[in-house]
Amino acid sequence: MAQVTYEDYKSLYGEDGLGQTAFDRLAWEARRVMDNVTTGVDGVRKLAVAAPVEESAAEAVKRCELALAHVMGEAESVRGTVARSDGTVTGRVVTSISAGAESVSYAAPAGQSGDREELKKRLRQTAEEYLAGVADKNGVPLLFAGKYPVCLEVD
Repeated sequence: MAQVTYEDYKSLYGEDGLGQTAFDRLAWEARRVMDNVTTGVDGVRKLAVAAPVEESAAEAVKRCELALAHVMGEAESVRGTVARSDGTVTGRVVTSISAGAESVSYAAPAGQSGDREELKKRLRQTAEEYLAGVADKNGVPLLFAGKYPVCLEVD
């Protein structure tokens, strides 16, 4: 599977998206998510052993990885902490402040949450949207979760 670059990311999401360091870390995690979604019950990692070669299928895999990294970056920004000493927060809306025990609540952007289970669900849905109908180089759908139906050559 071809590795996506930060330039690929910036061409789709612009300069306002993730920074280079965050992208590098999250792109690796995005590949892990795609591996998990495309690995069948027999443990065959379709993207590792039979990555798509057809141009539109390969592009779908690339865009999936970029989208997953972006979703993870958005989730991290929701879970962020107060950034300045005066108590203000960049890019987040304060919904309530309590003086006793010093509690601050923030609103999550629509459709986003800091909850780990919700993030996992959103990542799976994103991967399924991008990879639905996409086949590996042997014609096996990437989202097929059964026993791999093609004999693989062993090196």
